[in-house]
Amino acid sequence: MQLHEYNHRLLLALLPDDAAQATVFHSTSATQATLQITIRNRFKYTTELAMSMLFDDAVSDALVIRIYHDAQLAELVYSNEFEKQYRQLGGQVDPGNQASLRYSQNCFFNKWLIYLLEKGYRKDAWTAVK
Repeated sequence: MQLHEYNHRLLLALLPDDAAQATVFHSTSATQATLQITIRNRFKYTTELAMSMLFDDAVSDALVIRIYHDAQLAELVYSNEFEKQYRQLGGQVDPGNQASLRYSQNCFFNKWLIYLLEKGYRKDAWTAVK
């Protein structure tokens, strides 16, 4: 739980304040690739967003993140298109490995958020695209 709470605090330091006004945001820096956030859905207690990097010649796989507003938690739901489709088609991870997999994914998400903040991506550097 502490990891999800910490991820939530880091994400709040990164996300734009006016996220309710648009669905796609870009954050750029002179020396870094463009970070794109797409708000996939908004509900009363949760928001789901996709985060990806836009390079000159490619786009990274999206990290899909679910934010639980009432509990102040953020978790990485899945990190690539294969994993998403596998789950949608009913595929299941071995229950013995499920907790370990989710924990390691969220550890990666934590390090990724720290990296983005250290590289200058921040809540006041966003441009609404759509």
